[in-house]
This record gives sequence, C-alpha cells and structure tokens, in this order.
Amino acid sequence: MDDIHAQITRLQAVIAQQEAEAAQLEAEVLLLERELDDFAALYERVVGTARAKLDAARAAIDELERRRYLEQYADLPPPEPDRPLGFIPVAEQYRRVWLDPPPVEPPPPSADKPRESPFADDPATRLKRLYRALARRYHPDLAKNPADRDYRTRLMVLINEAYEGRDLEALQLLAEQPGTASPDLPVAALRLRRLQQTSAALQQRIDDLRAEQSRLIHSDWMRLKTEAALARRKGRDLLRDLADELEREYATAMMLLQRLRQR
Repeated sequence: MDDIHAQITRLQAVIAQQEAEAAQLEAEVLLLERELDDFAALYERVVGTARAKLDAARAAIDELERRRYLEQYADLPPPEPDRPLGFIPVAEQYRRVWLDPPPVEPPPPSADKPRESPFADDPATRLKRLYRALARRYHPDLAKNPADRDYRTRLMVLINEAYEGRDLEALQLLAEQPGTASPDLPVAALRLRRLQQTSAALQQRIDDLRAEQSRLIHSDWMRLKTEAALARRKGRDLLRDLADELEREYATAMMLLQRLRQR
C-alpha cells in the first residue's frame, strides 16, 4: 500500500509538469496561429487583389481560346460583344446569393467539451449523493446469497471509509467502475489508475500540440513570412514586390486577351 501511495505522489508531480508543459505549448501554438493569420490578412490586402485580377484574366483567355477552338468544329454562337466573358446577369446573381444560398455546415462537435457530471453541486452535496448512490448499489441487504453478501459487505467497508474520510475522489472512482466494483481492489489503486489515465491523456495532448507547432513552423505561410521579414531588413517590401510582379503579368495577360478578341 505504501508503494501505491508513493507512485501516486510521483505521478501527481509528473501530471503537474505535464499540465504546465501543455499550457505553455497551447500558448505558443495560439501565438503562432495569430501571427500567421495576421500575415495572411496582410498578404490578402497587398497581394490578393492583384492575384485575383490575374486569375480572372487568365480564365478569360482560357475560355476565349476554348471557344475559338470549338467554333472551328461546331456551330456555336459567338459571345455577345456587349457582355464580357464570365458575365453573370444581376437577376442570376441575386438568385444565387439570396434564393439559393449555399448550405451552411454545422460546426463539428468539440472533442474538448467537458463531460457534464450528474453531481455538479458543491463537494459536500456531491459526497452525500455519491455515497447514497453507492449504498443503493452495493448495500449488503440487497445480497442474493451469502457469497454476494460477503462481497457487498467488504465493498461497503471501502465506501464507508471513503465517506467518513470525505474522500470525494475515491467515491467517484468507485461509482465510475463499470459493472460491479471489486472489494479486493484498494481505492488507492483505483486512484493510481485514474492518474495514469490522466497522465497518458496529457502526454497525448502534448504530442498533438508539438505536432501542430511543427506544422505551423514549417508551413508555407511561415516560410513566406520569414522571407518578408528578411527582405524588410534589407529595405525591401516583399509583398509589394509580389503585387507589382502580378500587376505586370496582369497587364501582359490583358494585352493577349485583347489580341484574341480582335481575331
């Protein structure tokens, strides 16, 4: 029994360290996410418009070349001259946005939502409710035979000791045992098992956070953010340079589109 209590003490210290490490990792991951979100918003403001214009011009070129090709092999009506390629009538836009809006997917259930306890009262009330629930389940007067009575009597000894010692956790552990609890398993052993499960869950959380932290650090957004910071130290604005390059490509694409329309 002393060995079990020593293990409990050591494991409680380990859990305290794991909780501190998990909290630190959560803060670091949250900071990384915020930094990358801010950089992504900046990129969209500086570069996003130019990229969208270029993408639209390239799509118009592809569509026009496709139609020119098909016109050689099928009787297709030419595009209306007063309507640019990709034109969507206002009535159709209204229908898509207001009459047929895309379905909204419900958010996935949170895996971290805490489980509601049926004993969500103050500790003294919870202690009494747990004790009464366990007594109704394991009282010796409910025995079906002498062997069952002996089993229930030994188990009630544990329950009474836990109640008299106001050991809420011990009663909770006994209540959570699937099926019937074993009177030969000390409450300390149950507590040790609970702590081991808690430690394992914390370690899994730490591993997941480390993996997420590594993913963010090695992401494309982080690479671009780092390059932008290095360029800024040299007096350059990397995002502005990217936007200017896209604008030049857009101008070239528009000249090509104009030539294609004049054929």
